[in-house]
Amino acid sequence: MPKYVYTYFDARGRAEPARMLFAVAGVPFEDRRIKQEDWPAFKPKTPLGSMPVLEVDGECIAQSLVIFRHLARCFGLDGKTLLDKARIEEIVESLTEVKEAGFKIAFCQDEEEKKKLQESYMKTFETVCSRIESIISSNKSKDGWAVGDKMSFADIMLFEVFEGTLKQDPSALDKFPKIKACRQKMEANKNLKDYLSKRKETPF
Repeated sequence: MPKYVYTYFDARGRAEPARMLFAVAGVPFEDRRIKQEDWPAFKPKTPLGSMPVLEVDGECIAQSLVIFRHLARCFGLDGKTLLDKARIEEIVESLTEVKEAGFKIAFCQDEEEKKKLQESYMKTFETVCSRIESIISSNKSKDGWAVGDKMSFADIMLFEVFEGTLKQDPSALDKFPKIKACRQKMEANKNLKDYLSKRKETPF
């Protein structure tokens, strides 16, 4: 098995979906967390001047979505057929829009601007959730997963991306029963439950 070292800040942020991929797959990895004050010195050592960074037997891979897709392929969580793979990508790319809108709020210091960003976030949230609900509804399998008849990276992302929103408003996904059903299946996953029970609490 390859030796995996995954480097990011001491936060969920852009790194958490990959940590969940490792957890669900039951694959060990070194979870290296860089302090904010150490980032300027560490930055030149990264391939693209950004994090997260995944090392696989010493070879570095940068860009969060690239890392997520790579791990999903390695762990057999990227879909069975070419069409399934495309549907998973549709969901993941759409969820990234929600994640990016959330980051803008998290890092905004101006209260007036933050209100505008929150309004924008809710519009993005509604649009993306409606889009994903439609994709899941087109799944011919009755197993309850987002795409096909087995868990995929799309289900992991559906669980992770909405964690913060649901913490603030538990009813946020009530209009989207297909998404809720996928998240409930993920909640029942033993490996994920074990990971979440031990996960360090961070602001975001």
